[in-house]
Amino acid sequence: MNKKIYKESNKSETETTINVLYKENILSIYTNKVELQKQLCKTLGDPTIEYIRGKSIIASRWDIPMNEKSKISQMILKANIFEL
Repeated sequence: MNKKIYKESNKSETETTINVLYKENILSIYTNKVELQKQLCKTLGDPTIEYIRGKSIIASRWDIPMNEKSKISQMILKANIFEL
């Protein structure tokens, strides 16, 4: 297993976006927050896309089909996506 190297973004540039793509029936999650990326990798598996600069991962995106309700509920429960 490859050890992933993440690059921390500036605090003012940290973002997490959750998009519901109704036509494609997909829940799309994008984040550049390192801790959340690690949590989502554990919960959801490898991301659909990893945005890489040099040798470091700067952001990741997961596309989850809406019919995978167990995966979505695990993400909400286990990953601290809302920082509650």
